[in-house]
Amino acid sequence: MGRKILIVDDEPDARQTLQCVLAPLAEILTAADGPEALAAISAFKPDLMLLDMEMPEMGGLEVLESGLRTAPAMSVVMLTAQSDIAVAKEALEKGARAYITKPIDPSRLREEIRDILGLNEGPGDAERKAPWRVVG
Repeated sequence: MGRKILIVDDEPDARQTLQCVLAPLAEILTAADGPEALAAISAFKPDLMLLDMEMPEMGGLEVLESGLRTAPAMSVVMLTAQSDIAVAKEALEKGARAYITKPIDPSRLREEIRDILGLNEGPGDAERKAPWRVVG
């Protein structure tokens, strides 16, 4: 498989659902909060992190910044129930590749992750590969 994805969400059901949706694409590790996520980034060295915006202790933007300092080549996809364009813009400016609003369409999420990890190859893929984008 080769690819590694870290799923960070304080809701166990959300972690489990995302893990089931993305398991065919990569090795999956999950974290329940920011400190656990930062430890996992150092140890697991994920290619991609799916990161919830709203978590206790450390918010998603703080984890995003710290995580990218540790692993600058890692791609980050922010997940949130908020459709606040200002927050999305801030996350993208801080280095997130995409900002996806909940509820998440599993097939659309898989396609987005495949694009980010470079698993899609074929005509028309180049147009979909923007440096970052808001999906939802």
